[in-house]
Amino acid sequence: MKILVDARPLIDASSGGVRRVGIGLIPAFIKNNPDWEFVLATTGSKKKALPFSLPKNARHEHLLYPNKLISLLCLSGLISFDQFFPKERVDHLFLCNLGFIGRPKVPYSLLVHDISFLIEPKWFSKKARLWHKAIRAKKSISNAQNLFAVSKRTKQDLVEYCALPPSRITHIELGTSALSEPIERQVKGRYVLALGGNDLRKNAGCAIEAVNALRSSPEFQDVHLVLIGGNPAFDTQDEQEGRIVYLRPSDAELASLYKYASAFLYPSWYEGFGLPLHEAAQFGTPCIAATAGALPETAPKGTLFALPSKPQFWQSALEMILKSPNEFFTQTQQKSWDASAQTIQKTLVEHT
Repeated sequence: MKILVDARPLIDASSGGVRRVGIGLIPAFIKNNPDWEFVLATTGSKKKALPFSLPKNARHEHLLYPNKLISLLCLSGLISFDQFFPKERVDHLFLCNLGFIGRPKVPYSLLVHDISFLIEPKWFSKKARLWHKAIRAKKSISNAQNLFAVSKRTKQDLVEYCALPPSRITHIELGTSALSEPIERQVKGRYVLALGGNDLRKNAGCAIEAVNALRSSPEFQDVHLVLIGGNPAFDTQDEQEGRIVYLRPSDAELASLYKYASAFLYPSWYEGFGLPLHEAAQFGTPCIAATAGALPETAPKGTLFALPSKPQFWQSALEMILKSPNEFFTQTQQKSWDASAQTIQKTLVEHT
């Protein structure tokens, strides 16, 4: 079998968790199928290297077209992503995430991380909502030959919001990828870490309110909130309220921030998996997660939970952790990506 992999998310640093999942999954998928041929396809005005080396049964093909042109052509329906690589004569297209693909002329499989854009559109900016409409997200999901969901909750949501039979959706257990080696400590003193200052779905306001209330006590005045991702709504108050903002830390900086945090807060309104919790847990960092989406299903062992709408609960949990730091820690189970890859391989063989 010859597989065309849409590897664009793998070279896009802004793809976040989607990229990190792909970097773990795709090499395992290739390794576990040595008799198959893989073409990892990317586009853009400059060719970027893939973040991993390829064995003999795989190669990287790059189309030197600007991504905006690729998107426009796919949007117009004049061409599909697989047709940009006509010489390859592939049997199947594998998509690491939703994106501009047009109307593929070969069967395709789609890895679905979450469908929060269907569950609550108001979590997304107008630009993001237009993007999901332009890529025909729901249509791309419905037309996929195979759908792979990163959690049982994501599978359930696909059934409910896309009216799909459960038999078309396969839940895959994600593996564990080691983070970059952390650099030296970035923040002096005690701090708690939260993500998504520029993402409404991440609910950073809950973390901000909880830490502000915590700092009103003399015992915790020295505790800072480190927020990854800025938000103009908070910018003018950041310094005054003791927040430290990292707009886009490197992988090594992020690992350092996880490692030395007194706690990691994840008050998201919805997650399809919750990869950052497992990243923080690689260092044993205490985690507090929302009782929303897939997090109760997927969070690492030792995670505390709180309602995302109740900052006072997060404040109370933080007080417990900070008063007894040696009593709280998280553990993530080290899992190979081979099992994930084998699930995909088995499904493709059965449906081809």
